[in-house]
Amino acid sequence: MKKIEILKLESLSRAPMVVEGYLFEGSDPDAPSVAVIGAMEGATTLPLYSASKLVDFLRNKLGSEKILGNILVIPSVNHYALNINERFWPLDKTDINMMFPGYNEGETTQRIAHRLFEAVQDYDYGIILETRTDLATCLPYVKLFKTGYEDVKSARWLGLKVIHHREPESIETVSLQYNWQLWGAKACSVVCPHEPLIDPASARVIMDSLINFLSHSGIIRYEAFNGYNSTVVTRERIEVIKSPRSGIFIPTQKPGTTVSKDETIGKIVHALEGEVVHRFLAPCDGMITCIYMHSLIFENAVAYRIAKIH
Repeated sequence: MKKIEILKLESLSRAPMVVEGYLFEGSDPDAPSVAVIGAMEGATTLPLYSASKLVDFLRNKLGSEKILGNILVIPSVNHYALNINERFWPLDKTDINMMFPGYNEGETTQRIAHRLFEAVQDYDYGIILETRTDLATCLPYVKLFKTGYEDVKSARWLGLKVIHHREPESIETVSLQYNWQLWGAKACSVVCPHEPLIDPASARVIMDSLINFLSHSGIIRYEAFNGYNSTVVTRERIEVIKSPRSGIFIPTQKPGTTVSKDETIGKIVHALEGEVVHRFLAPCDGMITCIYMHSLIFENAVAYRIAKIH
């Protein structure tokens, strides 16, 4: 294993910010390569934790003789945001994942994106660990943009329950996944639950998915347990359930739960009087993929997303 410097930013008031990658060089020159990117944002540590556990697995548990292709793991990009529990770059509130392919003479986050992209653009596969940008937590799933260069087959190697295969929004054309695909990498994102504390069960699912990918792609020699036969879900199959009232939100089901039509999945309690003012009923048979993550909910907020069963 080699620890390499991806970028270094000098600071007037503190030690330089150094972004490091862990490079595991493979023994087979014909084997494919992969780069795994951890936390590009703060306010949640699951992407950071998952990437760091992958480093631990590759360095201390797998054995160098079983690494066939090059693997680059970059656990953290946005240290400043992680340290103070901010989601975006704290100095100007910009999102590094909206700055690709970057510009070396631009603003700070554009320069970070440029140097990161230079380090990873030549890898065969790319996996980005990220969280949702809205006030929702979710089951771990694959986000795969429709660019004409995406690869559903390799996304299935992660073995997660759901692959959300969709057109990118116009703003997402400056994301890492989109630009990575345009440069020829088979890139996708693993969307992690947005939770303030590490959930060991979710962390285990994400870790297993990364090992599944490395094994099925031929990058490592390892007999991993098969994951799920991923269901590819398009936006048309997602049922969005909005809250008709404001109040205290109490979900009774978790992301990843399969529900039946008209099953109770949550309720809203009047914030001052304590009575139940609304019960959420599943509008269809399907699986809950996302749930509003705050205990106080506003009228018309998205409370649930359900992937419909045909």
